Amino acid sequence: MPASARNAFFGQVTHVRRGTLLTEVSLRAQGGLSLASVITTESFESLLLSEGAAVTALIKPPEVLVGRENGGLHTSARNNFKGRVTSLRSDGVAVEVMGKLDGGTPMCALITAKSLTSLEIKENDEVSFFFKAVNVILSAS
Repeated sequence: MPASARNAFFGQVTHVRRGTLLTEVSLRAQGGLSLASVITTESFESLLLSEGAAVTALIKPPEVLVGRENGGLHTSARNNFKGRVTSLRSDGVAVEVMGKLDGGTPMCALITAKSLTSLEIKENDEVSFFFKAVNVILSAS
């Protein structure tokens, strides 16, 4: 399934917690990564998902945040992965931060040039890529 989201995790559903409005879906992706997604219960039902089902998790780059650990990084984002910056591409306003997670999964974040400067991020730096569970789009594989 072609998609415009640059970040894709392929895996299996490991746990489901259903609510009347929203459903939390946990999955194990390539490289043993654990991800969380929160989607509407209606979407969950239409995807016919269940534990063990193959699933693709998609995250658009503007939804991915980049952080540096200077004495500890604390955030409400459920999905937080360490990685390394592999390239930076800027147009003066925004910066595309390409990276690889510790397990080798590629990641792409889109941040402001001001954020890049204030975080002092350079190629080959260790960073954390993180995103909220509500920003994870699921597709049944």
